[in-house]
Amino acid sequence: MTHVMKIRLGEDIYRVIKLFTGEGCWRNGKYIHLHKISKDDPRYAMLEKKPRIKQVYNESNDSPLKGSTWFKLPNGKFVVINVRYGYTWDGENHIKGIIWEMHYNQEMTAVYLG
Repeated sequence: MTHVMKIRLGEDIYRVIKLFTGEGCWRNGKYIHLHKISKDDPRYAMLEKKPRIKQVYNESNDSPLKGSTWFKLPNGKFVVINVRYGYTWDGENHIKGIIWEMHYNQEMTAVYLG
């Protein structure tokens, strides 16, 4: 049905209507048609619970930002996962590189990625 509206009214009026209905937006000078999931769809609840990745400041001057995400487990405890560039201790030496860290139950597990 929308293709008929586009043909009858023209591309510009069609885009303005989609802006008002929330089905489209302008980003970086280009029109983007948004394919939103309705709130009745069961996938919507799953996407609401998905952890979001945030950029936070790192202690290293080489790479000032690191990726961080956190989520809550069914037992009520939180898990925080960080990926950063910096130093870690492997038990014998300090290693510089990309490190994956998981913080859970007041313990930290670090894995050197390279």
